Amino acid sequence: MPKAKAIPTFYPRLYCNNTPLLPILPEGCSPICCRKVLNLPGAEKIGAGNDGTEVKACETMFSDFEYEIAILGNEPVALQFASVACSRFARVVLIEEADFVSGDSVAGLTRLVGKARFESDHQLVCETERGAISLSARHIVIATGSHPVPPRWMIEHPQVAFAEHEDSLKVYDSLAIADKHSVKLVSGKDRMIKDVIASSIIGLGEELKQIRIFLATGQSLLVDAVLAAHVERHGATSSLNLGAVGLFADDRGCLWCNDCYETWASGIFAIGSVVGYPSAKCTVEEQIERVMNSIMESRTESICLAEI
Repeated sequence: MPKAKAIPTFYPRLYCNNTPLLPILPEGCSPICCRKVLNLPGAEKIGAGNDGTEVKACETMFSDFEYEIAILGNEPVALQFASVACSRFARVVLIEEADFVSGDSVAGLTRLVGKARFESDHQLVCETERGAISLSARHIVIATGSHPVPPRWMIEHPQVAFAEHEDSLKVYDSLAIADKHSVKLVSGKDRMIKDVIASSIIGLGEELKQIRIFLATGQSLLVDAVLAAHVERHGATSSLNLGAVGLFADDRGCLWCNDCYETWASGIFAIGSVVGYPSAKCTVEEQIERVMNSIMESRTESICLAEI
């Protein structure tokens, strides 16, 4: 009877001389789903059968969870991470909010549209148009992103927007781009800088279908539209019910993580602009790699070596 040994490294497939093999499970374990097994050219040899044929390892896919990985959020990094995760795991779900659903497709990815929140450890609820859906996941990745915080001088007006939405204001002839310390006057059509004023804004007002800018120097300017640039951003975490899993965001709504981008709640990770620390330490690609490596290492107990 073949034996099964745990191995210390993650190998996502099992095959023997290019022939797919079924994983051999430890006693008492049962697989809850099957996984497509593919040949991986150049994969490292980790054992051999009695007849000398190569044996390689595969994730055994036994679990009490519906999904191996659940990804929450609509930032581009969420779909990017989902693509990597689906290449290594069979059960991956992405929960996106209705206003930000991406049209890109990822093979093997389950997608839900709605607001996600934590119910308990490993347990999530997704509020969809048709009602609430409960689901469980072994690992959860938060990629909900962040949103700009309006400066005190900013008003609700169709001719006043954040710089990230500047395309909607290109139709105007005169445009002011304001940050904390200066105001740039530019042409809305050709984007040529006409002037730079070293002053902060203290207020705005509407005047004859234009916007009046009041500066800290006592000056005022009349422009067609105003863009707020380099504003503070807060993490989009307020609706996640983080307290249900013992997590708390910082004063900017962001999550703090270790070097593997895992929060202090085991199995829950954060990537993208929702990360408070270490936010600028790694590129998005490096964040994804670190999270995937951490997840793989945590799965070593469910990886088996088949001795034939």
